[in-house]
Amino acid sequence: MKTLVADIGGTNSRLAIAITSRQDKEITLKNIHKFRNSDFNNFDEVIKRYLSISDERSISRMCIAAAGIISDTTVEMSNLNWKITVPSLQKTAKIDEVFIINDLQAQGYALDFIEPNDLEELIEGSYSKGPNDTKLVCGMGTGFNVAIAYQTAFGTFVPASEYGHARTTTANEKQKMILKKLEENSSFVSYENILAGPGLNRLDQVLNQRKDRTPSDILSAAQEGDLKAKEVGSELAGFAGQAFGDFALMNMALGGVYLIGGVARAIMPYLKEENFKQNFYDRGNFSEIMKKISVYLILDDYAALKGCANYSTILSGE
Repeated sequence: MKTLVADIGGTNSRLAIAITSRQDKEITLKNIHKFRNSDFNNFDEVIKRYLSISDERSISRMCIAAAGIISDTTVEMSNLNWKITVPSLQKTAKIDEVFIINDLQAQGYALDFIEPNDLEELIEGSYSKGPNDTKLVCGMGTGFNVAIAYQTAFGTFVPASEYGHARTTTANEKQKMILKKLEENSSFVSYENILAGPGLNRLDQVLNQRKDRTPSDILSAAQEGDLKAKEVGSELAGFAGQAFGDFALMNMALGGVYLIGGVARAIMPYLKEENFKQNFYDRGNFSEIMKKISVYLILDDYAALKGCANYSTILSGE
């Protein structure tokens, strides 16, 4: 079964043809291409470009993962001025069976197909994971969100969520100080305001009174030994540990926490430091339970495409 799959982020779109074999528990991706969203007026143009260069035939269905809120047959992107609808996709691609799913949901559906060598272990938990354990996916990129992957009698189920737009919580006095400063500009500071890419800029402004550096500038300066830039990376990792620890405990994610996205990869050195680990563990009487949970970084840039293929196969009843 050939499925046209796509992962639309805030900056780039990735497309491929997925060949699914549920019997072998295998998904193969062919003709993978990445497009910069700013080069196109809408996603229909991306589809047309992809089909013109991939020269694929006999595509049975399509599944799109998008960073936005899905409403019936429509998605409005969270960090991109695109509106995507099933009827438009059907017309553009000339495919009748079309599914749309949130991008973090797709990452959750991909977990069953992630290869071990595509995982970087950040925290080694003491718990031996079982096939029915709940897992958590946290996406740190242009935006931020979380998805919970449940195991059911019918297979994996990943409900939609918008954790990224919930109000940020704090774990210590320094985080409280940072949050108070950020609230001077807005009374509502969401997790996305800190844990997505622009969060590095906001922390740099609070900690170093710098407004002239991009996230890339900050991380480059940290690599070159700038202690104040390193502090920005460390504090971002601390906020991440606090958030992921809360989410993991709320959902008893003994199957592990899986991080995805360009920001997560960029700050990986800080996610391996004690500040991240302590913020993840620190849950009072439940701190020992937190030490059971493993945390991983997903290195596969195309995992969501596999998730799209898995999701569409489940919905098709195959």
